[in-house]
Amino acid sequence: MAFAPSKGKKHRFDKPGIPNLTSMIDIMVVILLFLLKSYSASGVLVTPAEGIELPTSTVTNEPIKVLSLVVTNEGVYEDLSEKADRLIEDFASLQNDEYVELPQLGAFLNQVQDRSRSLGREDRHTITIQGDKTIPYRWVLKIINTCAGAGFDKVDFVVLKDSKYRG
Repeated sequence: MAFAPSKGKKHRFDKPGIPNLTSMIDIMVVILLFLLKSYSASGVLVTPAEGIELPTSTVTNEPIKVLSLVVTNEGVYEDLSEKADRLIEDFASLQNDEYVELPQLGAFLNQVQDRSRSLGREDRHTITIQGDKTIPYRWVLKIINTCAGAGFDKVDFVVLKDSKYRG
């Protein structure tokens, strides 16, 4: 047996054009979370090391930050994401034209590969280099040769993306 609806429900009409505020806030929160997630997953955030002026480029690929080196006019440093980076190769070794590969950098990179193997990880094949735009090209070639000799076959360079909006 069906019950008759109450008289209050029968004649109640909702006002047209008034949206439910709670539903709108829920939808906005979901959209905001989606946008934040897509923004943060769009690439690697690499902050340039202090005292380095990065070159500009029109490259669109994002660097993969696995192991990072910082190359300045004083030498090659390991990027530790702290204030004091560790010196790997000094200015004298970079200036010496007898070296095609840098000995201390090669020993450091081999040590990194050995540490990865001992921890059960696969060998690293990518290295990221932040280099000042004033360093000589022959230094870059020496560093790339040394990285290739240690098993790093992909070298990413950190550059500033050339933009028409940046002054």
